[in-house]
Amino acid sequence: MLKLQAIKKYTLIHYFGHNFVSKWIILFIDLMLIAFSLILSFTLLSNETLHKISVIDYYKGLISVMFFAIIGHCIFKPHRGIIRHTSLHDVKRVLYARSFSFGCNIVFILLLSEKLHLKDYALPFSVSAVNYFLSLYLLIQFRLAIKYTFNLGRKTKVKSSILIYGAGRAGQLTYDVLESFYNIVGFVDDNFSKQGKMYKGVPIYYYNDNIQEIVQKKKITQIVVSIQNCSLQEKRTIVNRSIEWNLEVKAVPPIDQWANGELTKSQIKVVKIEDLLGRESIELDREHLKGAFHNKTILITGAAGSIGSELSRQLMFYKPKKIILVDQAETPLHHLEIELSSSYEYGFTDMVTILADIKDFKTMENLFQNNEINYVYHAAAYKHVPAMEKNPQQAVMVNLLGTKNIVDLCDKYHVEKMVFISTDKAVNPTNVMGATKRAAEMYVQSKNVHSHTSFITTRFGNVLGSNGSVIPLFNKQIASGGPLTVTHPEITRYFMTIPEACQLVLEAGYMGKGGEIFVFDMGESIKIVDLAIKMIQLSGLIPERDIKIQYTGLRPGEKLFEELLNDKELVMPTHHNKIMIAKMIDYNYREINFMFNEIEDLIFNNLGNRAVVSCLKQLVPEFKSKNSVFEDLDQDYS
Repeated sequence: MLKLQAIKKYTLIHYFGHNFVSKWIILFIDLMLIAFSLILSFTLLSNETLHKISVIDYYKGLISVMFFAIIGHCIFKPHRGIIRHTSLHDVKRVLYARSFSFGCNIVFILLLSEKLHLKDYALPFSVSAVNYFLSLYLLIQFRLAIKYTFNLGRKTKVKSSILIYGAGRAGQLTYDVLESFYNIVGFVDDNFSKQGKMYKGVPIYYYNDNIQEIVQKKKITQIVVSIQNCSLQEKRTIVNRSIEWNLEVKAVPPIDQWANGELTKSQIKVVKIEDLLGRESIELDREHLKGAFHNKTILITGAAGSIGSELSRQLMFYKPKKIILVDQAETPLHHLEIELSSSYEYGFTDMVTILADIKDFKTMENLFQNNEINYVYHAAAYKHVPAMEKNPQQAVMVNLLGTKNIVDLCDKYHVEKMVFISTDKAVNPTNVMGATKRAAEMYVQSKNVHSHTSFITTRFGNVLGSNGSVIPLFNKQIASGGPLTVTHPEITRYFMTIPEACQLVLEAGYMGKGGEIFVFDMGESIKIVDLAIKMIQLSGLIPERDIKIQYTGLRPGEKLFEELLNDKELVMPTHHNKIMIAKMIDYNYREINFMFNEIEDLIFNNLGNRAVVSCLKQLVPEFKSKNSVFEDLDQDYS
C-alpha cells in the first residue's frame, strides 16, 4: 500500500490533478479527430480509396492544419470543458476554435504560403473547407456521444415525469439542464400563440388546456417554474395553478443568480411559502442611509437572532466605521461572525462580537464606556409567548429590565439614536411577553422626553422563517409525515419577510426624531390553517389525505387576532408608504421608572411570579390575560 502511494506521488495525476490530465487527453483526441477528418477530406475530393492518398501531400497539409488547430484551441479552450456536461456554451467554444483555425488556414493558403516559400504545405482551398466542416461535426459529435454515454448509465433508474412552466428562453435552458435527469413531458405557457408547438419534440400546452388530465395520465409529479421577471402576484397565480394540479412546485432562480452565467440542476429549488407571502421588493434611498451610517459606530443587541443578524448584514453593506454585535447565544454569534467575515470586505468596517447578557448592567456599561457608540439597535428579547407565560420573571428581567439597562446607558453615554424593536403582541397584550414589550415601549418613550438621545420604537408582526416561528415548525412536521399542528381554525397572524422588516427598521430609525412608535404596513393578516394547507400543497402533497391538520387549542396567553394599534392610538403617514407613526399619549418618566424599580425589587426579593405579573398589570392597564393562570389577577385592575 505504501509503495503504491509512493508511485502515485510522482505521477502526473498526483502532481497536476485529474482535471489537468483530462484536458490534455481531450486536446489529444480533438487533434486526432481533426487529422482523421483531413483523411476523409482527401478521400471525398479525390474519389480514391484511402490507400491511394499521397502520404506526402497528406502530411504536409496536416502540419499547417494542426498548427492552426492548436492555436485555436489555446485561444478558445474547447478542451477545458467537462465533456459529460456539454452544453451550448461548450459547442460555441468548439465552433469559435475551429472557425478561427479555418480562417487562419485560408489566410495562409491565399496570402502567406507563397511569400514564406511554404506553398507545398498549403492545402487546396476545397480540402480545407471540407476539413473544417467535417472536423467541426466530429468534435461536436464526440462531445455529445460522451454526454449520451454518461447519461445512459442513469437510465436504469426510472425518471420522474415533470412539466416546465414557461416555454421561453429560460424554459428552453431549463429543459437542456434537466433532460438528463427527468422525463420532461411538456411545457405549460400563458402565451396562446405557442399552443400546439414543440421544442425538441416536447409539446407546449396552453395553461387552459386540461393539464390535470395530462398530469394524471403521464403520472407527472413536479412542475418547474422557469418564467423570469414576473411580478409577485403573477408568481402566486402560477404557483396556485400548479398546486391545483397537485404538483410539487420548483422554481428557476433569476438569471443574475446563475452560477457563472449558467443554470445548473442544483440551483432549481422547491418554492417556499416565504416566496409567496412576501411582497414586492422595497425601494429605499440607500444613499441617505449610507450617509447616515458613514463613520459611525453601531451596536446591535440580540445580534445572533433572526432580526439582529439580518440588521448586521444590511448595515455591513453601508460600511459604517464599526459594528458591535452583542448576544448571549455563543454558537449562533460565532456562526454570524464567520459569515460576516467571509462575506464582506475587510478594511471598511471594524466588526466586534461580544458575548454578553443585556441584564448584566456592569458588563454593558463597560461596553459603552470603551466605545463611542452612535447608534443602538436593540433587538435582544425573549419572544415566545408560551415559554414566557411559564417564566414571567425571566421575561421581565430581559424584555423589561434589560431594555431599561440599554436605554439608561444610551442616555448616559450620549448615543445619538436608539431604535427599539417591538412587536404587535405589545398591543392590548393578553400575555406576559406582550406586556413586557409594551412596558418597554412606555419606558423608551418616557425617557425620550428627558434625554439628548433620540429614542425610537418600531412595531411589526411575525417575520417569516424566524427562529421558532410557525413556518420552520410546519416544515419539520411535513418532513416527518405530519400532522401539522394548528392551535385554532380561525387564528390569524400578520407576516413580513425578515429582510423587508429590517429594511423598514433602518428607514424608520433614519427618519425618527425621537419618541415615535413606527408601525409597519403588514399587509393582510393570514389564517394559519391556510398557511398550513398551502405548505402541504407546495410539497406536492394533498392536505388531509397525505398530511393531516390537527387543532390543539389556544395556548396560554395566545389570542386569535393580532393588532398593530390599541384603542387610544391613531396613525399618521410618513414619506414612506409602508411606515406609519402611531400617535401616542405621553408617559411620565418618574411614574414609569418608579414602577420599573418596584418590579425589580419584587424579583430581587424573590416574591414569585404572581407578584411580578400583578405589578406588570398595574404598569400596563390594558394587559388582560387570556387562557392563563394569571387571569384572576385582572380583577384588581379592571
